Amino acid sequence: MKRIHIIAPFVLALAASVSAQPARAAANGCDGPKTGFDNVYCFAKVYMELDHQLNANYVALIKRIPRAQQTMLKAGQRQWMANRDRRCLSTEGGGNTVNIDCAIDTTRRRVQFLSDRAAECSAHGCSTSKLGNDD
Repeated sequence: MKRIHIIAPFVLALAASVSAQPARAAANGCDGPKTGFDNVYCFAKVYMELDHQLNANYVALIKRIPRAQQTMLKAGQRQWMANRDRRCLSTEGGGNTVNIDCAIDTTRRRVQFLSDRAAECSAHGCSTSKLGNDD
């Protein structure tokens, strides 16, 4: 399991750099990163894309369900974020340590969960109890 120690301000600067320069991201060569900084950059790209998919799936789902189910989905999403942070983030020596494999895997599973709920809601209606899950 890869563990990359990232200090929060560095991640914010890196995220702004990646999102502002998509051509640079494509040209970076994440198929064969050469340094630890290349690894951080490439993992950040993967995580940011998953986060974008997560937000898109969440917005698409919340728009198609009634208010009572929206409340359940919001509660489930908040619980999922708290659980993700508890599992994948630790505070050590005045900085934050992000287990990037954990963050990517956890976010990927949530993206799929939201996608599955959207398909379920479109096909035969949403199961309210599932919307509140933090899977």
